[in-house]
Amino acid sequence: MVDILGGMSSGTPTSSFLAFKSNDLGFYVGEERIDVDYLQLDPETFQSGWGKFDAARREFIFEWDEKFGVVGNKPADDFKRSFSCWLYANGVDRPLLWQRFSYAESSAFNKMLGQFWHDKDGKDGLPTFQFKGAKNIQVGMGKSAELDFDFVGFKPRKPEFVIPEWASNVDVGVQESESQGLTDDDIPF
Repeated sequence: MVDILGGMSSGTPTSSFLAFKSNDLGFYVGEERIDVDYLQLDPETFQSGWGKFDAARREFIFEWDEKFGVVGNKPADDFKRSFSCWLYANGVDRPLLWQRFSYAESSAFNKMLGQFWHDKDGKDGLPTFQFKGAKNIQVGMGKSAELDFDFVGFKPRKPEFVIPEWASNVDVGVQESESQGLTDDDIPF
């Protein structure tokens, strides 16, 4: 059966979210563990802000800064510094959204930024990194991980690295409806 509606096939739905799990030092897309050797990041998609997981609603909540890297007001004590970025990981057939607030991932992303940020202007290509590994570390009373990435240069965008149309339309749609001042009377149903 062709699944145009989505979610109707007997298989597991395809996820577009990348996450690192410190307990087994691995990257995951949905429930599938993936091997990551290289990542290519798209700086045009970077966002910084605050995030948390709302257990009652079983969803992640993010509040993004107005400008990347300029810290906005923390919404509440249970929010942590977070980031968002579209990337391409070798061996995965689609772009992935890396949107997290865990200590391990936020620290790794911040270190990655430090390896290319001041050299990015006027460069052709996208920042590309080799994943060198991870190790468990102690952070306060808990455990986390330290991820090690090496910057390998600004490389041409992989042909497969096409950000889904829905990803760019989400923000545009919200901005358009707010800027036009639409009311319930403007909606035709």
